[in-house]
Amino acid sequence: MQGQWLGEFTDEFSGTVRLELEERQGRSVGNAYLFYSTKDNLPGFMFNMGIGLDAPISTELTTIYLHSDGGIMTREDRQQAETSLAERFGGHYISATLQVEFEANGDDIVVRYLTADGQAESIKLIKSSVSNSSELIGRADLQTWDQFRAWAVDGHPRNFIFRGQRSRHKLSTTFHRTWRKNLQNWIHDDVRVLYGAMSDKISYPLELGNMAHNAAFWSILQHHGYPTPLLDWTFSPFVAAYFACVNAKLDDPERPRIYIFDQIKWNERYGKIGFTADPSPPQLIVLESFNFGNPRATPQQALFTVSNVTDIESFIRAREDQDQQEYLTVCELPADEAPRILRELELMGITHGSLFPGLDGIARDMKSRFFGQQL
Repeated sequence: MQGQWLGEFTDEFSGTVRLELEERQGRSVGNAYLFYSTKDNLPGFMFNMGIGLDAPISTELTTIYLHSDGGIMTREDRQQAETSLAERFGGHYISATLQVEFEANGDDIVVRYLTADGQAESIKLIKSSVSNSSELIGRADLQTWDQFRAWAVDGHPRNFIFRGQRSRHKLSTTFHRTWRKNLQNWIHDDVRVLYGAMSDKISYPLELGNMAHNAAFWSILQHHGYPTPLLDWTFSPFVAAYFACVNAKLDDPERPRIYIFDQIKWNERYGKIGFTADPSPPQLIVLESFNFGNPRATPQQALFTVSNVTDIESFIRAREDQDQQEYLTVCELPADEAPRILRELELMGITHGSLFPGLDGIARDMKSRFFGQQL
């Protein structure tokens, strides 16, 4: 088994379960996470996984206590949590170990386990995948460049962040588009090795123990092509339009797409907080990082979202249904408008050279100028 699976439970208490597995050396390894709703005032739990690939799959898991909003508890915090649970429920609410069975159900997984009082329970986990195209439909009020430009100039664009894409693929981070899913290993292993290899080339001394510095280093990795749990966005609707249109072809049935995410509404509901990407509940956090060592960030008006879920679009849409709010919409532009849009953006100073400072950017601008499509 390999991938990410998400599930919810709504019995006496409600919450979420997230399972992340990678196939390594003939085994599926990773972690499972259980978090309760905030109203329940209960700790979260993590279970390290190491199971075989062939059915039937049964294993005993050790319970690791987490803070309710993410992060592994210290020994002292765990002792306090266990004391509190014993007072509330007359004994340990979560066993020190848990006997678990996994059964594949198509792409999904059914998890069966015994509770602390010996009752058999099960939960179905749905595979989080981005193999299908986006289900978002283009906004009816933003079907042309003139409509989008007028909306961007006359409205309140700073309430939103934008992402330009040529195709309809779902929103997902570069990390989650790979075969890897275990963020804990990425943070503990990849980032430390990369920091050791790159630290002498970063002008500002970053500290990996500092969350803001972590964000800055992750953004450097992202802009230099290393898979991360970050997704690129921009404050500028016109920078997003450039990325949507720059590789568009006139005869391409795919329409350039500009995703529009209402960060004000999202942050009012879920808060702009420091992030604990893993272990934490399923989340999407808007992240404005420092620009140290990343000369592209300022001209691109760049920022990021950090997420621990594979299918970000479906995650947002589920929250929209839950909250009765609209957070994410999309503008689809006609592909045959792309050349005109790019000419206008060039007059605004938005070109590959301005967005990617350096010789490569200059060369690409000159290539577009002298070898570009004749109109």
